[in-house]
Amino acid sequence: MRIPRPSLGATADVVGLVLAAIAAISFLVGHGGWLLGLSCAVLAAGGVALPLCWRHRRAVLTGVAVLLVALGAAGIGAATGRSTPASPTEVAAELSFNPQLEPVPYCYSFSGTGTIPDGHQLLIFDRGTDPDDPTTPYYFHKQAERTEGGWVARRLGIGGVPTAADPDFDKGARIDLYAQLVTEETARVLRDRSNIAIFPENPASQWLLRELPGRTQDTLQLVRASGTGDCVPD
Repeated sequence: MRIPRPSLGATADVVGLVLAAIAAISFLVGHGGWLLGLSCAVLAAGGVALPLCWRHRRAVLTGVAVLLVALGAAGIGAATGRSTPASPTEVAAELSFNPQLEPVPYCYSFSGTGTIPDGHQLLIFDRGTDPDDPTTPYYFHKQAERTEGGWVARRLGIGGVPTAADPDFDKGARIDLYAQLVTEETARVLRDRSNIAIFPENPASQWLLRELPGRTQDTLQLVRASGTGDCVPD
């Protein structure tokens, strides 16, 4: 007894049910959400349609099936690849300080160029320039803000605080400012300053780190001027 070959319409109905199940399961599992589910559906549709169209010598439909396979594979790659945030060393970003040619007062705002990538933040640190002491710790200031033209770190207190009795305190001090690109997870930990306690032997030396996190985007060499500046430091 010869079993009749199922019609193309019946095959399409079965394929449709299978694809719907794949899409629903992929979405509910949550591994990539709708993009992964849709990509699986497209890939499966192309994979089923390709041999059928090839067998019936449908050149145009065969080309469409090949395109569906390619699109589905690309979508799956994009969905699975974006599930793991790239580390700072894997992100192509060019972030730089704007030049600062004149000495700066204690309180000053620094701007820069470049776009901070999504899922990342730019943190600003400083350290006194002391070639005889490479173990000098880094002082954490804050997270830079995104702007239309780049980014800005507002109201940073650089060096020691001048007073009315000694307005020239720390004048001439050389300080390096560091722009560090980190993941959002790292920035969230450091933004809560109660998490920074690596100098328990000296509680007054808070917000100091022995090593810089993330990737250094740029370093700005500064010279301190006298005075407190025109803003109120944080």
